[in-house]
Amino acid sequence: MSSLFIRALLGAWLLLCLSHVAARSNERLQHQGSDTEQIARTLTDYIEGTANADPLKLRRAFHPDFKLYTVGEAGELIARSGEQYIAGFRPGEKNSRVGRIVAIDVENNIATAKVEVLVPDFRRYTDYFMLLKYDGAWKIVQKSYTWEKAPVPGKRILFVTSSQHTYGETRLNAANHFAEIAVAYDVFKKHGYAVDFISPAGGAIPLGYIETSDPLQKQYLYDTGFMTLLKNTFTPQQVRAKDYQAVYYSGGGSAMFGVADNPEIQSLVQTIYRTGGIVSAICHGTAGIVNLKDADGKAIFADKKITGFPDLFEDTGAEYYKSFPYSIDKEITRNGGQFIYSKKWNDNFYVVDGKIITGQDPSATASVAEQVVKSVENRQPL
Repeated sequence: MSSLFIRALLGAWLLLCLSHVAARSNERLQHQGSDTEQIARTLTDYIEGTANADPLKLRRAFHPDFKLYTVGEAGELIARSGEQYIAGFRPGEKNSRVGRIVAIDVENNIATAKVEVLVPDFRRYTDYFMLLKYDGAWKIVQKSYTWEKAPVPGKRILFVTSSQHTYGETRLNAANHFAEIAVAYDVFKKHGYAVDFISPAGGAIPLGYIETSDPLQKQYLYDTGFMTLLKNTFTPQQVRAKDYQAVYYSGGGSAMFGVADNPEIQSLVQTIYRTGGIVSAICHGTAGIVNLKDADGKAIFADKKITGFPDLFEDTGAEYYKSFPYSIDKEITRNGGQFIYSKKWNDNFYVVDGKIITGQDPSATASVAEQVVKSVENRQPL
């Protein structure tokens, strides 16, 4: 048997082994994805069951031997059964609880999960769960929780991000600009503001334009709490306009899609603006404000100076640009705004005109955020 034939045989055998390994790995990932989806449904039953006082959903989520453990204010251990917990809700009596899934970790037939529940003007709860899979279903067997006071009104910013993963219908990857999120977030947090993230679809958003050589970006890239927020953005339906004093639209190619034409986001931001709130945007984030109207039906930026990423710096012949639903500067102008910009790249160009604050490119991110804080703290209540 020739050495060439033997090498061919060994190569075929190795290829077959690798294909089996890949198939098993793919099967495991699909199975885990399916389990994660089932767990998410169980946790959603818990979230909706508590918000709507629905015993059926709670019993569907809980194992019959479910136990709740927490530590009371005097340091004593408190334990309750599932039925005792469910009895604390009056059937059909809806409340203002808003919950979201923060994390799910699955290993075979056991899982842990974390859920955040906000009771506005009262408390923010963090729930930790243990779940088991049996008879083909995931059930919550144990819950523990902790809580803190709900954020003080007057110190809350709403970040608007995009769920879009591609440039339009192309196969080109699109993303939210990481620095335009992290830098603004850092400014707001240092000034004592709480921040919530929303996206049209909720959940994890695509991220890009990341520079790990930048110390601040690197800090937040490896900040588990911060990255968890970006992995679990709220849907517009999960937040209330009255809780926010300002809105910040981040940029990146994704910002061109699905944000400006989202009716729930429009309604939220218009309500915040009409009640005295600040609307801000950076770079391509300005695309998100083009459809916002005031109480008279005019664009909120009509007769105002606005900036954003201009066509001057776009590659207008490229496939990514051709996928854009509109040109930012032309759309702002068409709707009555005065679009202005610097012909220099990266020179911290931003504009403040009344309750609207916009920045041209990533270099203006920190300045836009600082101006938002200044405007919020100096604004006169309506």
